[in-house]
Amino acid sequence: MLGDQQLAIEIVQALCDTVDECKDRLYLCTNEIGYKERAFVIKFSDEHKVYMNPIFQHRDKLRLVREYDPLTKKQYIIPRYTDVTICYQNSLGKIEAVKFNEEASALVSQAMDCLDGVHSADYGLEVDDEFDNATPEEKEELLSAYLESLNNLKSSLEDDLNSNEETKKEYDAFRFMKAKANGEINSGDEEPKLNRKQRRFFERLAKKLRGRKK
Repeated sequence: MLGDQQLAIEIVQALCDTVDECKDRLYLCTNEIGYKERAFVIKFSDEHKVYMNPIFQHRDKLRLVREYDPLTKKQYIIPRYTDVTICYQNSLGKIEAVKFNEEASALVSQAMDCLDGVHSADYGLEVDDEFDNATPEEKEELLSAYLESLNNLKSSLEDDLNSNEETKKEYDAFRFMKAKANGEINSGDEEPKLNRKQRRFFERLAKKLRGRKK
């Protein structure tokens, strides 16, 4: 969590200045410019917007999209949600929520992946001349094989997760914090150990989200 106001201002300025220097980039993340804090900037047509400590609040309508990966400078077919809502802190530390649709939702999802060290090339289907020149039937076959590979990968990761006690513990803590932020925690659910800053942030976030639902 960004508790230092001066650091928050520094990060906002660094993100905005650096993304302006990258002519082929519409977003930039803190881990790409040497900061351990979680934040990213989106370059809209008329402004720059920085989102600090972002988490997904809601995602809906999964689809396949074709997107550009600035890391590899290639295009990929990748599953993205048509509608996403994220909660985040602004530079003053205030918790806010915003919804994105269509192309904007895919861009935000790409930035969120980048914050976690994941890129389109890691699990997307690369678009090459062979794909572009394929018949509709061949493209459908390729996409079906790609989706099947994603399902197989998901099953494999779940098996690895359940067999590694430490990783499973971290994953359970993440799911708990996300559910708490969405107000989905039952009284009997066991809370993982969180540090003071994490607990304060998610308590404020959960209160904010509950207020929005009234």
